[in-house]
Amino acid sequence: MLRWRRLIVYTAALLATLLAAGSLAAQTGDSDYFVYFGTYTGFKYMKKGAPTGRSLSKGIYVSRFHPATGEASDARLAAEMINPSFLAVHPNHKFVYAVSEDPLSLGPALDKASYVSAFAIDPAQGNLRLLNTVPTGGTSTCYLSVDQTGKFVLLANYGDGSVAVRRLKADGSLGEQTALLRFTGHGHSIDVSPDNRFAVVSDLGTDKLRLFRFDADSGHLAPNDPPDLDVRPAAGGPRHFTFAPDGKHGYLVSEMSGIVTVYEWDAARGLPKEVQAVHTMPADFNLYQNANLVNPYRSAEVSVHPNGKYLYESNRGPDTIGVYAVNAADGKLSRIQDVSSRGLTPRQFAIDPTGKYLLAANQITDSVTIFRIEDGSGRILATRSALRVETPVCVRFVPAN
Repeated sequence: MLRWRRLIVYTAALLATLLAAGSLAAQTGDSDYFVYFGTYTGFKYMKKGAPTGRSLSKGIYVSRFHPATGEASDARLAAEMINPSFLAVHPNHKFVYAVSEDPLSLGPALDKASYVSAFAIDPAQGNLRLLNTVPTGGTSTCYLSVDQTGKFVLLANYGDGSVAVRRLKADGSLGEQTALLRFTGHGHSIDVSPDNRFAVVSDLGTDKLRLFRFDADSGHLAPNDPPDLDVRPAAGGPRHFTFAPDGKHGYLVSEMSGIVTVYEWDAARGLPKEVQAVHTMPADFNLYQNANLVNPYRSAEVSVHPNGKYLYESNRGPDTIGVYAVNAADGKLSRIQDVSSRGLTPRQFAIDPTGKYLLAANQITDSVTIFRIEDGSGRILATRSALRVETPVCVRFVPAN
């Protein structure tokens, strides 16, 4: 009997230790993450007037990332599919959604039907299991996001200038289409506001932010009042819009002008009000500029640090990551740093959930650079770790089991 009592006490102590260790790991950010990479599986883009050859990518890739050390395992194929150029993760971290952009071609044609696929995540290994694939409702779909409740996926169709919404079923699969709206231009992104009441579309074709009321019960979209906002002429080519963590400000990166515009967000009316426009190019940009580039800026991504104190953006012209301090009172930006992305064409990047690292996807050079984010300054420093991924264009994190 004494032996069994000792065994029970020992087991209880062991369980308490393991639970404490798990809690400590969660608090210190030592838990691992799966990091998924969307890619292009067709021809790569041209750089400096010369083709780079055909991509060897086969779909979505995954790596196991260790935020305690900043190291990542070699990327391996998680799911085979055509041109999964953009990914979104369900809020419950059980599902990944991917667009299949122009599945027949990556050329200039914008008349190719696109598709969206739903995948279930294997919590042990990170592999993706296909649930279903459905049409996006538009052409050249280049962006998707999931609403705050995890009930709907929203899609931006660059080719035909439309946005669409599909319901998500309880098992994570894609359900019926609940909205499809077409407009003149090229929608480049669509995201819901933090309170899930509005959706903001970056329309690169008409230099507008299109504003919609979003019904989180039905999945319907309706034009807001007013329905759009002109982006200042000097900040042409709106690409991606993101909200600050506190929802008080929004930030727009414009592809054609290399400008980040700061907006005060009226949460009651769903309206942005411009407060600042910042040119993102480094002071010595002419050193990078190449006469063969039709658009020397080609700004691509924008993201606010989880602590709300810093903003990061990428530029595919000079191949840099820009770092800015965010004023807590008015959301305005001040430049901190311009850093080489250590590759060509940093199309997209993501900050890991712990806020310690930034991973930049260099599309042309088939690499993902891992940057360490300095605590207290927001500055980034490239680590010795880098990943080989064919034609990476999107980065997404999911907690590993």
